[in-house]
Amino acid sequence: MTIGEVIREKRKELELTQEQVAHRLGVSAPAVNKWERGGTYPDITILPALARLLNTDVNTLLCFQEEVTDEEAVRICSEIAEIMEADGADAAFEAAEQKLREYPNCGKLIYRLAATMQGLTIMSGDWSSSEEYKTKIYSWYERVLECIGDERLKDSAAYMLAGNYIQNNEYEKAQELLDSLPEQRADKEMLRARLLLKQEKNDEASVLLERMLMELTSARLYPILSMLLEIASREEDSERAEKIASVGRQSAVLFEQWGYSPLILPMELAVKRKDAEKSVMYIREMLKMLSESRHARQPVLYCHLYGRKEREKYEKALEVYAEKILPGLLAEMKTNEEYSFLWENEEFQEIIKRCEEHFGT
Repeated sequence: MTIGEVIREKRKELELTQEQVAHRLGVSAPAVNKWERGGTYPDITILPALARLLNTDVNTLLCFQEEVTDEEAVRICSEIAEIMEADGADAAFEAAEQKLREYPNCGKLIYRLAATMQGLTIMSGDWSSSEEYKTKIYSWYERVLECIGDERLKDSAAYMLAGNYIQNNEYEKAQELLDSLPEQRADKEMLRARLLLKQEKNDEASVLLERMLMELTSARLYPILSMLLEIASREEDSERAEKIASVGRQSAVLFEQWGYSPLILPMELAVKRKDAEKSVMYIREMLKMLSESRHARQPVLYCHLYGRKEREKYEKALEVYAEKILPGLLAEMKTNEEYSFLWENEEFQEIIKRCEEHFGT
């Protein structure tokens, strides 16, 4: 807000007219009107009396604040966007820089303005053609790193800068920023992969990306789908539940997951529905997949993690996986109440018996 806006707002809160303010301060009503319209400013000697009259302080009157609220930051960025649309990029940058002069240490506003101007210039087509705009925006991201405040904003600014450094082949600067980011940030690994690619370190980049893909599917995708399946079942949305189970099966095949991964969600749905026929069918399929896992073809998506040189190790891992997972799976089915509807099923009992004889349990 400008000083004129503050004077007008405070005056109206106290239900005072411009004439009343003028009379109590010993100035003319037109002078007060000019203050509120931004034509002139109150004399410095009158500021203390004006602040007391309006039940505020001089800092508030002069809009002296280092921070802005989230709502104010959004409003400012919206105004900048309107200027961009009406008067073009130069006018928008000038207005943004004026706001930065008003709040030189407000990391929240600096980051929002940088992101806003970056988005606007990309959408307008000015981004790729103007190095001046890019330089300004990235200098604002750099200022965010110097501000005291929200560490998440600093991380986001560092992420944007690291991407720019990689694009410009400034690898040491990019690595320095990557090292400053929290280890748990997934974006950091993505940037590290981009950095390795730019440096033509293809093997290292591939191993990193393949590991990320494996972790993404096993640690995030399937738990997410499983929880969504649980929600669909609770809401008795049969169609959605079937779709989620199908997505789980297709995703496991698509991402070349080990063992019986494609059957996990369909089996989970069958058990929730206490569908004995389908449950037994999936159990048979699971056992078949486990027994055949050692003959699985070489994965394409993970060929650097398990390349030709690692083929023997890969096959051994599949064999160990099958030997370890099957007894635990059977024990779960025999003791977990979720499977109790199968315990009297003859086909289920036959499967359990054969498996126990095979593993000597």
